[in-house]
Amino acid sequence: MQPKQSEPDVKIKLFHIPAILLLLAGISGLSSCDDSKSCNAPVDSFLGITFHYMIDDEREADTTLPALTMYGIGREDSLLALNQPVNSVFVPLKQTADTTRFYLQTDSTSHGGDTITVMYKRSLHFISPGCGFSTNYTLDSVHFTRHYIDSVWINRPDITTSNVENLKLYF
Repeated sequence: MQPKQSEPDVKIKLFHIPAILLLLAGISGLSSCDDSKSCNAPVDSFLGITFHYMIDDEREADTTLPALTMYGIGREDSLLALNQPVNSVFVPLKQTADTTRFYLQTDSTSHGGDTITVMYKRSLHFISPGCGFSTNYTLDSVHFTRHYIDSVWINRPDITTSNVENLKLYF
């Protein structure tokens, strides 16, 4: 009879298992790292408003308001324009509500001004790991007073980071 050969001992000692798991997790974590955590893309979406007047029933012209004062209603400390001549403005919308209201006075010599109420839907848009998310908006409707404003036209309802003309205000 031949003596039995002993099989080699292949047991992994229990204290090696956590070290192996930690090593594997570290390797997979390093391979998925994104070295570019900086953000070079625009992340803010602004409502673009331009100012116009009608020449006749078919023609319009851009106009420069002589001294626009504009702020968000409920945020009077948030001046968006103060006695500046402008032909367009880009203003932020509330990210936590579906309505934003603005007050605008078209001329420093005029008494009173107009209010604009903008109603919209919000959606988050992922930009990148370094930049995070931006809020995009889709305009539903615009209400306004008619002290100086004659009419409002929604030119482009989608408000993204591209900063384009969304509203035309006619005086």
